[in-house]
This record gives sequence, C-alpha cells and structure tokens, in this order.
Amino acid sequence: MKNKSSLLLLPIILALPLSGNSCQPLANDGGFYKTTDNGKNWQQKVTITNSTATLAQAEIDQLLADPNNPNLVMAIVNGQGLFLSDQFGESWRRLLPETSLVHCLEADYQNKNTFYISASINDRGKILISENAGTDWREIYTETGKNTFITQIKYDPFHPGTILAVNSEGVSIKSANQGHTWQAIFPFGEKVKNIFFDPSQENGVWALTSKGVWHSTDGGSKFEMLDLTANFSEIGTDYYLLEKKQENLFFATDKGFYRSSNEGKNWSRIVTLNNSANFPPNVFETFPQNPSQLWAMGAGMTLYVTGDGGLNWKPIQFDVNRQITQILIKKDDPGQMLVGVKTVKTRGGMGLY
Repeated sequence: MKNKSSLLLLPIILALPLSGNSCQPLANDGGFYKTTDNGKNWQQKVTITNSTATLAQAEIDQLLADPNNPNLVMAIVNGQGLFLSDQFGESWRRLLPETSLVHCLEADYQNKNTFYISASINDRGKILISENAGTDWREIYTETGKNTFITQIKYDPFHPGTILAVNSEGVSIKSANQGHTWQAIFPFGEKVKNIFFDPSQENGVWALTSKGVWHSTDGGSKFEMLDLTANFSEIGTDYYLLEKKQENLFFATDKGFYRSSNEGKNWSRIVTLNNSANFPPNVFETFPQNPSQLWAMGAGMTLYVTGDGGLNWKPIQFDVNRQITQILIKKDDPGQMLVGVKTVKTRGGMGLY
C-alpha cells in the first residue's frame, strides 16, 4: 500500500515544467532560488536585510536548516561569510562580521537555535558554537597552526553533545561534551570530501575521500575502506557524492549514480538523466514524507525530481550560468524548497570544484 502523502505529492511533482515557468535568465544569477508550490514557480531570493547590497552574485557553499525550527536557515556564501534567514530564505542577514572565511556549518539536532561553524579568524582555523541562532558565538576548538582548518563538522544523532570534525589534512577529532574537550581519533591521510554519522545505525560513520568509501562501526575511532571493485565493473576514477538516507546509501562517481541497501556490500545503478562524467550529481536530498521514493538531485544547471525511487525523473531547468549545489526541503512543508547555486567546473565545460 502506498504512503498517503506520496499519493498527494507525486502528481504535483511529476507535473513540474521543463521550461516556461523555470527561472528566467538573470545577469546576476547567483544566490538562492525558492519555490513555495512544489516547484511550479521559482523566485530568486537574494535580499540582504537593511542593506542595498544583494546576494545576486553569491556562490553558495552550504545551506542548512535548524532541525528544530525549519524556518531558520543558515548559509555559507563563498568569500562573504555566514548568513541567516528566519523565513526559510525570504531574506538574509549577515552574521559573524569578524570573518568572511567560513568553511562549514552544522546544526545541533537536540537543541533549538544551536549551530556549529568552522571559520578562520586571524589566520587560525577554529570551531565556534552559537546557542542563540547566530547572535553570539564562542570558540570551542582551535587548530594548532595557521596552515590547517576544519572542513567538516557533524553532530551525532544518537549521542547528544557528540561532535565529529575533520581538518584539511584529513585528521578527525571528536568531542563527547559539546566541544569542551576533544580527542584525535583517526588520520585519513588525505582530504575528506564528506563524513557523516549513519542516521539509522548507532556508532556508524561514513566518509568519502578521493580513494573511496570508508565505514566505521565504533563512532569513528577505526575505519575500513569498502572494496568497491567487487561490485562495479567500471567504478570510475572520480568520486563526487556519498549520502545515507534512512537505510539507503547513495554514491556518485564519474561513471554513474548508485544505491546500496546493505551497507555497501552490493550496489545497484540508478539511471539518471544527467551525464555523470560531465555533470555528476552535486547534491542529493529526499522528501520527508516519503524518503524512499521522493528524491531531489542537483546536477549541472538542472534540478531533477523523482516520485518513484529513481525510475523516472523530471528535470527542472534553471536558466543560470551556475550549477545547483545545495538543496533544502522544508521539513514541515515539503512544497517549499530552497536551492543554492555556485560556479562549478566540470569536464563538460565548467571545470571541477
């Protein structure tokens, strides 16, 4: 029996237009785009509160909502720093004017209005925490020297107060008390493209590097690399995306987009409409009312939506000269979505990150 909410949303999603109502060409085509009607219409949202400047030329590095307050959204704008919206992207205001070098951010799953960020201040990489939605920040970690900074911060959904972070040299650290004390736990020895706690398995951690997919079952103290050659006849040489949504692990390479439902032991290919070599998936999200079937993926200058678990895709064209690199689906109203765009170089003519 199909999920009731899936039946309500699926006909709307599959009716999204390929063109016509898609975003119109703009000279300043950066920043954020928002829909409030399941993707039928989109508007650029780049207003900065109490400022004549806008984010129309902005490159968006990260976009994240407070899990406990879906209206509250934070974003990292490349070269401009940290911004906040309390109306799900309608307008933005600048936070933390002390620095424009903000590298990553994370939300606290248990505590409302609590965020962590990595930033460089006075040439030192630091982790800061705010417990009042970005109004005030305090330092909870600093790097040893000036040559490294934190590239990833992730919050453990099973253990309140537990934070995992990785620096630009691939060294991971962990705190079990909201950043009061830290310990080094695992050296990857290379840049970590993504790391995250498993949302369905306690103490599970996944990581992606240029060498492959790593898995930990003890909270990140020890990792093993998956043997991908046993599952792929042609895995490719570039790895772009690794995410886990409920029980499914999603993995994108220059040869395709794949899913595993058994912790990476076996993989099945998801046939998409994008060219994986030239325009690989930049971002992948699931809709909260039916995450096993309703997905959104950004590749190139197009947003792809499926209502049947990847069997059929509907492309939504964005007439911009940047790629879709961020997708945010409103937790309490999935008809509202925000996307962030960025100049991404690919083999298709826009180069690699």
